[in-house]
Amino acid sequence: MNIKLLFSGLILFSMSSANTAFAGEAENIEACVLKAEEFANVMLDEFDVVYNGAWVSFSVAKWDNAECEVKLNHVYNLTVDGKQYIHEGFAGEESYKLNETLEEKTNSAIKKMQTRILLLEKRMEKATKQLKSVNPDHEVLETYINKGINKSL
Repeated sequence: MNIKLLFSGLILFSMSSANTAFAGEAENIEACVLKAEEFANVMLDEFDVVYNGAWVSFSVAKWDNAECEVKLNHVYNLTVDGKQYIHEGFAGEESYKLNETLEEKTNSAIKKMQTRILLLEKRMEKATKQLKSVNPDHEVLETYINKGINKSL
């Protein structure tokens, strides 16, 4: 009896999974159609598509004049009439490359700022320690902190 119940459950799961995949396919195709209109000003007919769905990698939707790699309604690559409009999720390869460059610059600046923050915190720890000791030199400590702030900014 348990084997029959398990088998029935597997059949129901397979049937529901197939329906879910079909709904996802329609949404993926629609995403490609919308992006083709938005980026290339081309109207693609969702019924003229040859669709190759994939679970792990990107699904591919093809028309006579367009090819679209898509997953979970997100267009990863879109080529229309031989021109690539979307490259790895970005508005063309130039946008993709510029994003890489900007990300490297930003990460470098963030790292530099984080280092400066650590240096300022260390200076503040030293100043705090001095201000808790006997006869601290307020002027020297204020100059020390201000110098660190000015250098970091």
